[in-house]
Amino acid sequence: MTYLKDKLDVEYIRETSDKALDLMSIHNVIPSPSNYQVWYQYASEENLTLNKTIDDMIKKKKSFTSKISNNIYERFFSNDQEQSAVTNTGIGMQVELTKIAKAVGEMNKGTAKFSATLSDGLRGMDNIPGGAELKSIISALVKNTDEMTNGNNSAQLKLQESAKTVQKLQVALEAVRQESLTDMLTNIGNRKSFEENLKEVIEQTIRADNEMCLVIGDIDHFKKFNDTWGHHVGDQVLKAVAHSMKTRIGDQGTTARYGGEEFVIILPNTALEKAQEIANNIRISISQRSMKRKSTGESIGKITCSFGVAKYRINEHRDDFIERADAALYKSKANGRNIVTTEDESHANVVKIA
Repeated sequence: MTYLKDKLDVEYIRETSDKALDLMSIHNVIPSPSNYQVWYQYASEENLTLNKTIDDMIKKKKSFTSKISNNIYERFFSNDQEQSAVTNTGIGMQVELTKIAKAVGEMNKGTAKFSATLSDGLRGMDNIPGGAELKSIISALVKNTDEMTNGNNSAQLKLQESAKTVQKLQVALEAVRQESLTDMLTNIGNRKSFEENLKEVIEQTIRADNEMCLVIGDIDHFKKFNDTWGHHVGDQVLKAVAHSMKTRIGDQGTTARYGGEEFVIILPNTALEKAQEIANNIRISISQRSMKRKSTGESIGKITCSFGVAKYRINEHRDDFIERADAALYKSKANGRNIVTTEDESHANVVKIA
């Protein structure tokens, strides 16, 4: 009974998948992982709101452009919980498909053995009274058994193909997830990535009873770069700062673009003094860069950054942790910029070394 149910489930998945791919082809939808997710759900008819949205668009003969497709995906599937559910479902599906394929293979062995036994029994039947009738019955059984084996072989191949397809979709979905955590301009983590990492590192810090620090950095007079040289040069500055941070931090921590010209660095297993040293090394590295306008080779001047550093206090909310690091950054700005300010429980230290 369980095997039959699993077989029916697999057939339903395969049919729904085929239907989704056919519909995507009919409506000229780009076959991306996110679009496949939308159209698989549409083909399954499990989300009435989604189906009504797409049906209305088809009725009005609207094209499913990249922008419109992205809007549909964002509306129905973009939150983390759903994405996680899809990924977990894919993993579960792959495991089950593998189990069913194995079961079919084991059953094939049994049916092949049964067929061989029946064939052996056919020999000498003609010499037994009523043997001709028995021979006819057994021949029919052999034929049916062979047909069953051939059918099972075909089903096993389809199951194996389905498992490979699911695996490819999982890889594609993971790529999409990673893309959603990356700042496209600077190629480091984005704010969403930072928030996920901070939550995870805080939990690890509490469990291991370790230290950790947070660094917030801000490009000094960034608006001036944009106003004087234009946004294209501003983008160059952001990329250069992100590269310096990522290179200097290495595997000591993770960096992300928090928003605009502000960057954040998570430093697990790091004392306040060490975090201060790391932040100052990054500050010096950035201030020593000589930036030129790519189109003309004209110098656009020095880049400097201000930094605030805070050490995590056990059981404080992460928003309070961020706020303390931000307050230290504000002190750096107020004290002349191009400075690292560290805050601990009793006082704030301002550091500027060459």
